[in-house]
Amino acid sequence: MQTALRTTALALPASLTRRPLRFRVATWLRLGWARRRERQYLVEMDHRMLRDIGLTRHDARAEARKHWWEV
Repeated sequence: MQTALRTTALALPASLTRRPLRFRVATWLRLGWARRRERQYLVEMDHRMLRDIGLTRHDARAEARKHWWEV
């Protein structure tokens, strides 16, 4: 399941595109680190928790191997 963490909450909203560059970069970095934390939480979940959200252990590990900037 490749789209498990592709949420709009982690994407940069269009309203931020008119902000100064340093603000956009800082926001992008914060969102990237949040994405990284969520992926690490997936690896820490047991099989019952993963089953509840419709993922396998393999899916969770594949998602966790992605870089923090990958959506």
